[in-house]
Amino acid sequence: MYRREYPRFILNDSASLVTPEGQEIALIVKDLCVRGAGVISSSELQVGHKENIVINAPCFFEQPLAKEVKVAWCRKIDQNLWQAGLDFGLADKINFPNAYPSLTATLAVS
Repeated sequence: MYRREYPRFILNDSASLVTPEGQEIALIVKDLCVRGAGVISSSELQVGHKENIVINAPCFFEQPLAKEVKVAWCRKIDQNLWQAGLDFGLADKINFPNAYPSLTATLAVS
């Protein structure tokens, strides 16, 4: 059985991804952990590509969080709808400085 290395938190907040070509893609961040994020997109994301993302998650961060990410996987889940996993990388993990302890315990999923 697969076990996650880091706790994952349900989020369902907005984000935007900017491709190297300058195209902005709106995302919904479904879940977040120190190492990455699960997102829903209306555009297919290219596996292995590095992209820039800005995550709006006021329950965790005072300001929108800007990160460079690598698209780890992407699969079509419906017509014009994709689910993807974004990797922040080992050296660029995040922390959750503004997470409320009770909220953090409630939102954690395995």
